[in-house]
Amino acid sequence: MIELVFAVCMIDQPSRCKDVHLNFESETVSQQQCFMNGQFAMAQWAGENPNWTIKNWHCGIAGQVAKI
Repeated sequence: MIELVFAVCMIDQPSRCKDVHLNFESETVSQQQCFMNGQFAMAQWAGENPNWTIKNWHCGIAGQVAKI
């Protein structure tokens, strides 16, 4: 399983940050597909969470992705 991890920070409190983890459940999703589809997933997340801004992101094997 592939995991998309992105670091987000509050717009009005830039020092308040957290990591968001989104898993792609399909066994056939590759890291390259995560990079392409991850942009859409982050855009959707950002639209649902307007007080946060995305600072950094990457894809990796679920459960093995280090903190950003």
